Amino acid sequence: MEKLTKKLLILVGPLMLMTGCQEHSDQRLTQMALQQTKIQAEQSRQMLELQQEVATGARQLVSADAQSRQEIVAMQHDLQIERANMAQRWDQLEQERKSMASQRYYDSVIAEVISNLGIILICLLPLIVCWQLLRQTVEPATENEVAELLLDDLVSSKPLLFPQKPFMPENSEHQELASDAPAQNRLGTMNS
Repeated sequence: MEKLTKKLLILVGPLMLMTGCQEHSDQRLTQMALQQTKIQAEQSRQMLELQQEVATGARQLVSADAQSRQEIVAMQHDLQIERANMAQRWDQLEQERKSMASQRYYDSVIAEVISNLGIILICLLPLIVCWQLLRQTVEPATENEVAELLLDDLVSSKPLLFPQKPFMPENSEHQELASDAPAQNRLGTMNS
């Protein structure tokens, strides 16, 4: 603004000097030139004030813009941290989900294996018992053991080998002898 005022003075100054030689007619012209110079000086001063206000406003705008940019950067930083936390939580959740799915799978497989093993053991149990029975060696009974078994059977109240016939009083001796004879014959055939 000051440059503009100086240029105007440089242009208007020689005109004023030239008009200074002619006093009467140019006096009016000189006054007009001075008025114009004052008006332009006032306009220059107002322009200067306006430019200062604009510069102050621009500085405030730049300051506010810088502050808002810093706030945006801080918010973006906070947002990135929050996203990282969410990603980490998501990864943990995914790991837990995979772990639970794996655990469920293995639990079902183990339950199926235990169930199948139980069925196999139940099926094998009779076979094992039969194998144990077949594996045992049976030693032939000695004559004394056979005789003792027969005597025990004859003496017992409920014989297994020789059931007793109902007692008949009239022929009791005859029946005893008759029942003893087949027992002796049987013992003889067993021994041989």
